[in-house]
Amino acid sequence: MKNNLKIFIFSSFVIFGAFYFWQSRQPKGNLPMEEEKKDILQLTKEEKKEIRIDLETITVAKIHTNIELIGETEAVPDDIMDVPARISGRVTSVYFVEGDYVQKGQKLAIIDSPELAKLRSTYLVAKSKFNAAEQNVTRINSLVKMNLAAKQELIDAESSLKVFESEKNSAEENLRANGLSIDNSSTGQYTVFAPRSGLALTRNAIPGSIITGNQILTTIANLSNLWFQAKIYENDLKYLSEGLNADVILNAYPDLIFKGKLEHIGEKVDLASRTVHARVVFKNQNKKGKIGLFGKAILRVNERMGIEVSEVAIQSYQNRKFVFKQINPQTYQWSEVEIGSTNDQKVEITKGLKEGDTIVTNGAFELKAILFKDTFGGE
Repeated sequence: MKNNLKIFIFSSFVIFGAFYFWQSRQPKGNLPMEEEKKDILQLTKEEKKEIRIDLETITVAKIHTNIELIGETEAVPDDIMDVPARISGRVTSVYFVEGDYVQKGQKLAIIDSPELAKLRSTYLVAKSKFNAAEQNVTRINSLVKMNLAAKQELIDAESSLKVFESEKNSAEENLRANGLSIDNSSTGQYTVFAPRSGLALTRNAIPGSIITGNQILTTIANLSNLWFQAKIYENDLKYLSEGLNADVILNAYPDLIFKGKLEHIGEKVDLASRTVHARVVFKNQNKKGKIGLFGKAILRVNERMGIEVSEVAIQSYQNRKFVFKQINPQTYQWSEVEIGSTNDQKVEITKGLKEGDTIVTNGAFELKAILFKDTFGGE
């Protein structure tokens, strides 16, 4: 009897131990349910009413990468010209104001210049002496042919003619160097004409004021096109090439896009900033662009087929990215995704979503708060 009891007790221990060992080897029956439950958010009717949820259906479409170049505007060098006084004197009349559109050849100002009167007088004297010497050479040459004058007289007359010719040419060059016409006028009045058509950007001439020859009376520019001088970071060089279209957005007009083109990429890297110079030429819409405005040029590169979602749909958790997929109007799945580039508040999704999925955009943060309400502070 005692032996049977011992056998029974021993068998019970063996069975209990085997059951315990088997049980410990099995995964906990409700763990998958708990994990699944952790990724699924079931909203109550009250929560559904309190949260504004916007949805977005995933589509595959052409996407691109944006590269932004920071810089400022500048006038095209060939389209801008300074107009100097060229001669010192007193301004007697001015025929334009800043901002006027002037035509090529239009009268801009009149200067009364003693210096000009002296230059013209010197030229007229030199011209008169030259003409007299030229006539004298002709006369003596005729006399020599008739043996009425010595040949030495002709040689002396020709020598004097060369001296007077040199003086006349020098006086002409002085007039030309100052942008003055060569004529028989002896007055000191000088008229400044517009050398090209365009906008008069400045006016530095006041009637009655005394000016010097190197003073700039105005700057005339054609601003129908502008340059946007920018910098390219060396890591972006592999994506860019001359001829790419560019959208220029100036800080002064954040909602206005100027259409342009990347015309030039520099050949030298700036050692301090590790950037390369770039030049974008763009059309100046409605003359909105001004010289010296800061802004950015956006170039679209690396066009491809892919998925982009609104940036607000992406939620971060423990250095990972997630979205909420809609299962039904009250049920949402917390799904991990991998992201690529970000452009214009759109994020490229490289993994985790497929065409036809419906995700939450506005309201995603509130859903995350509900899902992690017990552990939210640990993020």
